[in-house]
Amino acid sequence: MMRITCVLAVAGVVGLAATAAFGAFDGENGKIAFASNSHGPDFDIWTMNPDGSGLVNLTKDSKGDEFAPSWRDDGRVLAFNSDRVTDTNPEADHEIFVMRADGSQVRQITSNALDDEDPSWSPDGRRIAFARDLDPVRGEVDYDLYTMDADGSRQQNLTNSPGVVDFQPSWSPDGRRLVFLSDRDGDLEIYTSDPHGADVRQLTFNDAAEFVPGWSPDGTRIVFATDRDDGNFEIYTMRADGGAQTRLTSHAAGEGYPAWSPDGAQIVFATERDGAPELYTMRAGGGDEVRRTTDRGTDIHPDWQPLP
Repeated sequence: MMRITCVLAVAGVVGLAATAAFGAFDGENGKIAFASNSHGPDFDIWTMNPDGSGLVNLTKDSKGDEFAPSWRDDGRVLAFNSDRVTDTNPEADHEIFVMRADGSQVRQITSNALDDEDPSWSPDGRRIAFARDLDPVRGEVDYDLYTMDADGSRQQNLTNSPGVVDFQPSWSPDGRRLVFLSDRDGDLEIYTSDPHGADVRQLTFNDAAEFVPGWSPDGTRIVFATDRDDGNFEIYTMRADGGAQTRLTSHAAGEGYPAWSPDGAQIVFATERDGAPELYTMRAGGGDEVRRTTDRGTDIHPDWQPLP
């Protein structure tokens, strides 16, 4: 099994590292944020220019792992999850943090004995959707979807689904829908709901696993990774209602973690075609695949900064 496939499986099912879902906000293309252990031993949040230049480690002072950077709609703030030890996180479980785009003013906004992962900003920047693992046993998961205010207050459980894994939420650009993953039909499929967890609609129906769904900036399409092609993860898009599912990549290596550019013209994704997972960009319809990171570490969880 390819490493990126293992990362996806471990992250999504075992819960050792979050697999974020990314929706794009409309705007000019800014920097790409991502998680990397290129300077080890832990994962940090990095940013780079779309061409791969200008690399900056935003969390270099943290001794924990940081994953799942998510840009706010104005491109000025990032949410992410981290297992760093803090005064309110002595057990080093994953909590949600926010920071400025330059890595300053880091604030922890969740604090409990459970893992909080996969943050996704609402289009107005007032709410954050996330996944909470309600099973405190390490190696076992029972994710529910939650939302909270941007300061961590007013937390609400949207799915209330004991024994069902609901995770990787991503807010639609118009704020009317959440797309997420769930195993409620026996395997991992893509669903949408309204922001309160009601009006749930299933979009994919197969025996394969889907991962990391994210909205296009115009809200008409969803990008995702799936292993429906002989067990090998590839990047697909589909309409927001689940129709017109289209394969974009075709490679023997594992591919995953796709995210749209704010102008809707490109998709950034991770691939193992060069060994360890590196980040590539391609046209939104597939093609013109260009390598953007060139390190020896694992580069995953990209999210593209919108510049209003």
